Amino acid sequence: MGAKITYYWRLYWTVLGMQLRSRMSFRLNFFVMLAGVFLREAATLALMVVLVRKFDGLAGWSTWEIAFLYSFVTLTFRNFSSFVGGIGQIPAFIRTGEMDVYLLTPSDPLFLINCRNTMIWRSFYNIGILAVTIYCAYKAQIAFAPGTVCCLAVLILCGMFILFAVYLIIYAVSIRVVEVSALLKILDSVYKQYMIYPISIYGRIAAWAFTFLLPLGLASYYPSGVLLGRVAGLTLGWGTLVIAAATCLWITAAFLLWRVFIRRYDSTGT
Repeated sequence: MGAKITYYWRLYWTVLGMQLRSRMSFRLNFFVMLAGVFLREAATLALMVVLVRKFDGLAGWSTWEIAFLYSFVTLTFRNFSSFVGGIGQIPAFIRTGEMDVYLLTPSDPLFLINCRNTMIWRSFYNIGILAVTIYCAYKAQIAFAPGTVCCLAVLILCGMFILFAVYLIIYAVSIRVVEVSALLKILDSVYKQYMIYPISIYGRIAAWAFTFLLPLGLASYYPSGVLLGRVAGLTLGWGTLVIAAATCLWITAAFLLWRVFIRRYDSTGT
């Protein structure tokens, strides 16, 4: 088991190095894109701050706490897209029959699909988004103690892998359904447009759904709330452990569902 993990770990970072060397052959373009991403996110954040200030906060959250939630949502989604977003090609591979090729390889097909199609080099553009997140955390009066920084890093990873689990479940279902593009657009919109606000404003039923049924709140509201001390009954350390445990459960469920559906995959014969 250890040798297998080492193999995939080395292979993943080999792909990362190849992609980075490829992008850095056009260095000016790389840094222009980096600046562009930073300015775009900063402009969107500035607009949100102006709007929230008009209402003097929202659901008990201050302006900068809402801004931190927004930046956290953006950062987790970007990290998901940069590191494990390559699985988004699964529905297309099923329709075209290219999935057959990956299933015939000796390595794990899910890993290979992700490595081939994830634009890992985009993770370097997330530096600007991370800077905005840290600034918002500072303005929201989050103390940057070593323990807090560690919890922030863990919660960012949890948010990223919660998204991975949710999307993987949909891609697993696409093995039988095939066309899930409309569902994916709805999921993208819900996370990027609705999860940037405290889920309590949507009512108890919606809050319950976003916690247990479609756990997008576990990738956004709860991590941010734990860091800000806004989730009742969850301290920073205990809250981080609870969210990490929930993430492991969703990841396990997603992989099990993927295995069930991939065994039922019928080749297109092309």
